[in-house]
Amino acid sequence: MRYKFSSLLIVLFALAACTKTVKQAQPTQGEALLQILNAEQQSLLVLKNDSLARYNSRGVQDLMQLLSDEPDRLQGAIVADKVIGKAAASLMVAGGVSEVYTNVICTPAMEVFKSAGVTVHATEEVPQILNQDRSGQCPIDALLNEAESVEECVKILQERL
Repeated sequence: MRYKFSSLLIVLFALAACTKTVKQAQPTQGEALLQILNAEQQSLLVLKNDSLARYNSRGVQDLMQLLSDEPDRLQGAIVADKVIGKAAASLMVAGGVSEVYTNVICTPAMEVFKSAGVTVHATEEVPQILNQDRSGQCPIDALLNEAESVEECVKILQERL
């Protein structure tokens, strides 16, 4: 019996020596932004030079206004947005964002970012962004189906919105 107990002690000591406390990795700035975005139910967060701006408008309204009124705000910024379609991606690329974090992105938006060399971290990629009742494609993105460049997308959005 003593042999079994000492063997058990040896195993326990060995396990204790080998077991390390696993420290949970700290989220990156962008991951933290996405966590804030989701927790606070914001629509868009823009981090530039340690200054965080929060936006709540639907669709691409905030991005359109930023490009119009504060074009430097997006230049080199890290952005968190809940859902990114081709329209939002085009506006972000036109604004010069450096990194994007999102819950959902569509494939055409991913292609826009890839062509521009923007780093994207997405929880889910889908073929297209749907409209509110999920019966078809987002009407804003539908305007851009034939557009081939970011400049063309931005021009269409500026004319139609």
